[in-house]
This record gives sequence, C-alpha cells and structure tokens, in this order.
Amino acid sequence: MKKPLFISFLVVLTLSVLPATAAEPIPLRAGPVTMIFDADNVFLRYVRVGDHEVLRGINAPIRDQNWATVAPEVSNLQVDDSGNHFRVTFDVRCAQADIDFRWEGTITGSEEGVVEFSFDGEAHSAFKRNRIGFCVLHGPTAAGQPWVIETADGKSSEGQFPKFISPHQPAKNLRAVTHEVAPGIRARVAFEGEIFEMEDQRNWTDASFKTYCTPLERPYPVQLEAGATVSQKISITLEGNLPEVPPIAGGAVLTLQNDESPLPRLGVQVSEEVENLTEMQMERIKALNLDHLRADLTLSDGMFPKELQRATQQAKALGVSLQIGLDLGDSPDFKTLLGELKQLQPPVSHWLVTGGDPAHYLTAREQLNPIVGDSKIGVTRITNFVDLNRARPEDKAIEAVGFAINPQIHAFDNASIVETLAIHADVVNSTRAFVGDRPLVIGPVTLSPQWVNGEDPPGGPPAGIFPTYVDIRQGTDFTAAWTLGSIKYLADAGAHSATFYETVGWNGVMDADDVSARPAGYPSQAGNLFPVYHLLKEIGEFAGGRVRRIDSSHPLAVEAIALRKEGRLRVLAANLTNRPQTVTLRGLGEPREIKLRPHAIARINQ
Repeated sequence: MKKPLFISFLVVLTLSVLPATAAEPIPLRAGPVTMIFDADNVFLRYVRVGDHEVLRGINAPIRDQNWATVAPEVSNLQVDDSGNHFRVTFDVRCAQADIDFRWEGTITGSEEGVVEFSFDGEAHSAFKRNRIGFCVLHGPTAAGQPWVIETADGKSSEGQFPKFISPHQPAKNLRAVTHEVAPGIRARVAFEGEIFEMEDQRNWTDASFKTYCTPLERPYPVQLEAGATVSQKISITLEGNLPEVPPIAGGAVLTLQNDESPLPRLGVQVSEEVENLTEMQMERIKALNLDHLRADLTLSDGMFPKELQRATQQAKALGVSLQIGLDLGDSPDFKTLLGELKQLQPPVSHWLVTGGDPAHYLTAREQLNPIVGDSKIGVTRITNFVDLNRARPEDKAIEAVGFAINPQIHAFDNASIVETLAIHADVVNSTRAFVGDRPLVIGPVTLSPQWVNGEDPPGGPPAGIFPTYVDIRQGTDFTAAWTLGSIKYLADAGAHSATFYETVGWNGVMDADDVSARPAGYPSQAGNLFPVYHLLKEIGEFAGGRVRRIDSSHPLAVEAIALRKEGRLRVLAANLTNRPQTVTLRGLGEPREIKLRPHAIARINQ
C-alpha cells in the first residue's frame, strides 16, 4: 500500500529585504527575441529567442579604485513599447564619496530581432576608476559551445566556450563573439567604444562568461578628470531559423529522477560574534544533527589556542567533529599547537591548510602527521574557487581539497544571487577534473564574502554602518531558499561536505541573545531562529542519507531537493522569487500542485 503524500510548510520568519518602491522588471520583445529590463539595477536580463538563452544579461557598472561597484540611481525612464519592437531611454547617476559619474542609456529592439544598448556618460568629478562601461554576460548554457571570435585587428578565429572553468581569460581583444544558440540559430554580439576581453565568471560562482571593457593587462586605477566622456555600444543580431513568436510561459515543473548521490555532510562555523553558546543555543544546534563545526586558526596569532579550546569544547558538547582551517602565517607556532592537541584531544576530521603555497602544506603535514590519527590533511581556499583554480594543488599526498563560496563578488541583487546556484555544481565538477576522487570539502558558504578588498577599518565600521561581511538578508526566507538550492547542487555534484554560515549571530543560523549594539534598521530580534535554521533541521533528519536528483523546468524560479533515508522520502521545494507561484511536482504518483508564497519552502513527505 502506497504511503500517503503530505504537504506542509516550514515555519519561517519573514523579513522583507526588498525596497518598498522596487520597480517591477519590464518585459520587452524585439520580434522573436524576448528580454526583461531591470531598471533598479540597470540590467538587461535574460535575452532569449524562443526557449533558448542568447545572453544572461548586459549591464554597465562603475567600479571604483577598490573594485567596489557604485550603486546606480535611475531617473527619467521612458519606455516606448510597440509590442514587437521597442525603445527605452533613461538617465543614470553613480555618486559615492568623490565619484560623480552620469550616463544616458538607450536600448532598442527591432522587429527583425536586432537589439542595441548604448552608453553615453560624462564624469562630473575627478576620481580614480578601475572600470567604466559594459559587461556582457553569456550564460552557462554556452559552456562547451563553438564560437567565432572577431578581434579588434579584423581577424577571426574558431574555438569554443570553455566546458570546465577556465582559470584565466579565454578570449581577449574582442570586437565580436558569434555562437550557436540552438541548432540553426546563431547570435553575434558586437562591442564598440573600448577594448573588450572575456573571463569565466564561474570562477566566482557567477553564472556567466563575462565580456568586459578595459583589459586587465592595462594599469589601473586610472585617473578620470571632470568632463571626461565615455561612449560604448553593444549590438545583438541573430540569423537562422528564428521562431516567429516567443513561447507562452507556463508554471514551473519539478520532476523527480531515479539517480542518487550521498547527502553532503553538513556543518556550520564557530561563531565569530558570540564567544560561548548558552545551554539553549547548544540544544538548538544539536537538533540540526550536523556532522561538524568549522574553525579557522592563524598559527602566527597568539589567540589561536583560545580559539581551538573554544571550538573543541563546543564540538565535544555537540557530539560533532571539527574541520580546522590552518593559516600558517609568517611564523607558525606548531609547538604550541601540538601541545594543545595533546591536552585537548579535539575531534578533528579534516585539517585544511589555507592559501596556495605548497610549502605550507608540506610543513603542516610534517608537523601533524605523527599525531593526527585518522584525520585527513588537505588544502583549502577561504576566498573563492578562482584561487584554487589558478593555483591547482599538485601534491598527490593531499587528502582533501576545499574552497569557500559566496554569491556576491560582482552583483548583489536577489536575481543575480539565485543565478549562482547551478554553478555550485560546476565548481565541484571542475575541481574534480584536476583533483580526482579526493574528498571535496566545501565552505564556508556565506552570503557575503568573508575576506574582501577594502576590509572594514580597524575597530570595525563607523557607528550605524553594517560590516562588509554581514548581509541583512541572513535572517530572511530568501537565504533559506538559496541555501536549499546550494545543498541540492553540491549534492548532485558529489561534494563530500559543506559548511554554511555560523552557529549564532548575524551570520548565523540563529541570532544572538543581545543585539543592542546592532546598527539601526537591523531586521531581527534577540534569539530569533532564522529560516535557514528550520531548513537545516529538516535536512538534518536525513543526515547520512541520499539525495535523489530532481529537475526544475524553471531553475531560476523554483528549486527542490529530494531526500531519502531508511524508507522515508522528503521533497523540499523552494520559491526563489518574490512572487507567489504554483508549481507541479511529478514523480510521486499523480502530479501534485504546490502553492508557494514568495521565498517560501514547502515540505512533501512520502
């Protein structure tokens, strides 16, 4: 007798992070080509012909001398939409500190499917910049597809988009890129006004190959004087068997497949904000059924023994193992470390040497090998996959390999963050291509970068300002939905383990008991359980189990993970958008409809 199917919803805390006046994306059509214009972020997104993606998007960021993106302020937006052709004009001001740059944008689309985006700007102040102008994003479906490259000297050559993630620029000195979008359909993207080159942004888990202006080989930053002008244009043309009308969009369908993979061993970081956990906090963390805690030690910093003691005490109290990141620094104090290890006997499963210096791994292995027992000694990168990809470990004795993930190196809006999810599988697969079957220990996975250029000043940011490593979306439904997608893709790609966020605090799975010192506008209350806590608890019930692959027809809108253990099956489906959706689940008997609130997660037990 088949078990009944139950649908329920996780109890979550809803805290909106979207501006109250956020503009709705503007749908546009140029003959057979469809797209949307995200005016808030000045982003032309999802350029498609029929069901096929031509470009993931086009934007024009202003990057200061520290590579920070200056937020755009849009005004005078005018849309002349005739149904199958259009013209959009707008003004943009980018002002921050000493920067005051303004530009006029024009986007046109013809009935024949030609799309043009023009940028005409002027500096209203003198400032230093690293980049100004267009970034063109070919989506991840282009990976492995053939292309024809036209360079600024008038030459052309054939090649292909990299299948595995390219550590360095796959194309330079670009005038145009033509590739096959689908059998019989080719798209040519041309660049004017600057020298362009391409990088594989999957290195930072961005879902694109980015063609950007101003080659990185040129010196930067560049002094821009008041009155200096910048003019650029991007043109998109298509040829071949183009459909006459765009398809009619339907609701998302989730389809359960038969292939499976192990559920990664999940953990969280020791809190950087809260030194000791209360009894209630410990009980809450125990309920997550985690595999490990993660702590990072700097062996040239005299504080590391205290940090190791704290991590050991918490791990033993929780009954979990430890993953220890080791930063050797200039003068690592192994004598003190070894003494602490003999006394504390921490339950370490992985020692992970940070940084890319092979000598540091050799030193750590020589020092630790006599006493580590069954613990694995590996390497990791605490920034992004790109640092591992550009300095690939070659020592065959390395027992585990890892890297951190965050979705906000180049863009910060919800839609761009969601786009990174599928690339979590790509970075694992690309790593597997050069490290073989060694365990891949992923993490920390965080919303904001843990280490960024232009770190907060000593003593922290000014009063009332959030630190760079904090994202106020941490306590929202959005973060839980995004985390579900991350775990799903890491599982599908075969990651050994994954570490998410911290135990307690504004980067945690629950908030601290004292939030009185937080900046004004902090969207949480003392002791709150964040929505991601409830998600991890749901998944933790299946620790040691398997994940059945589940495909989404609209992966930028809805994702799901299917968990199996000891005859039980649970599907968790997440709405990745800020609008209600009704999705169809197939593969559990008769198709079922699931209604999802914005960023909600539904539970289906069988």
